[in-house]
Amino acid sequence: MQPRIVLVSVLLITTALSGCIGDEHNSHNFNGLEYEPASTAPDFTLTDQNGETVSLSDFHGKVVVLAFPYTACPDVCLTIEANLHYINEQMSDEEDLVILSITIDPARDTSAHLWGWTNVRGYDWPHLTSSNHSELAEVWDKYHLRVDSEHINSDHSDHDEHGDHDDHSDHSDMSHQVAVLYPDNTTELYDGDHDMLPTENATGWNLTESTMSMNNISLNYSVHEQYGHSVTGINGIDSPSDWSWWWSLYIWNDSNSTWETSDVGIDEVMVMHDTDHIAWAASNANISLLPTPDNHIGGHEEHDDHSDMDGDNHEMYEVGHNTVTFVIDKDGNKRLVYTGLSWSNDELMEDLEYLLNSDSGAEHTSDGHDDHDH
Repeated sequence: MQPRIVLVSVLLITTALSGCIGDEHNSHNFNGLEYEPASTAPDFTLTDQNGETVSLSDFHGKVVVLAFPYTACPDVCLTIEANLHYINEQMSDEEDLVILSITIDPARDTSAHLWGWTNVRGYDWPHLTSSNHSELAEVWDKYHLRVDSEHINSDHSDHDEHGDHDDHSDHSDMSHQVAVLYPDNTTELYDGDHDMLPTENATGWNLTESTMSMNNISLNYSVHEQYGHSVTGINGIDSPSDWSWWWSLYIWNDSNSTWETSDVGIDEVMVMHDTDHIAWAASNANISLLPTPDNHIGGHEEHDDHSDMDGDNHEMYEVGHNTVTFVIDKDGNKRLVYTGLSWSNDELMEDLEYLLNSDSGAEHTSDGHDDHDH
């Protein structure tokens, strides 16, 4: 299936950008749209998926690829992320190349969510967010992005009110949960993420593994040829070898709002068909203490779409249906921009190779007008 791009709204309000420029200063014909003149890329300080603080200024002297995706995006953003992963692997020997992704959906893309999402996909570059949404809005503003909040919120589909679990795609924003009852009768209720599950035939094991991963909870298990996966330890609490207690599997029965012992193994529990939530309980604990699932659907704040942004001498990009990827050179200047996904990995890598190894710098604006605060 080709990625769906419903709207491409890239407004080049002035002639600030020109493609494939060749002049005395720079004879390289870039594949991306080149800023003329180049302008200083606005700095920012945000939080990555590991909870670490990251600033653009940390990477002065390096070439930075800066993208603005969001994890609930059903099409173009996921393609861009996959492309960046490919480039990250192909150019792994380039020490002066940095990739950064900044979310445009902070209500969903918390550090914890990004940690699980990137780990499942093997994306090891910084994915940035902030618990203070105004900080992210300021970054979008400085990079002249109009965030299409209506489209983003439409990607958070509500749970089917009729209870039809047959269409996995209708539940992309549903909050699955995994409850844990420890041997000392303490409990936890961990939020899972529907987007972490396989698109078809998601099992209880998929839910267990992805939920523990995104919540940074250790999970020990064994795999039997006939019976499949069996949990042996959660969060450092391992069942003893003498079988004085073990981890038992429970599934949530939504019709009577109770936890029930599973009649089948975790690999045979079908999420969205058999249950939406599962629990692991120490067999010697008080089962009545298992916490009840919240059965909530995550709320999302409405993002400011910056529709009143003044447009004098500024390029503006609408992101949501579409997205934009910047390339910042070693001098910290916005040098290139790639819009949407109408570009190839080879073209971007060719531009990056030049900026990394042959670039002599760029003419840039000196009055700072391009980056004034709104």
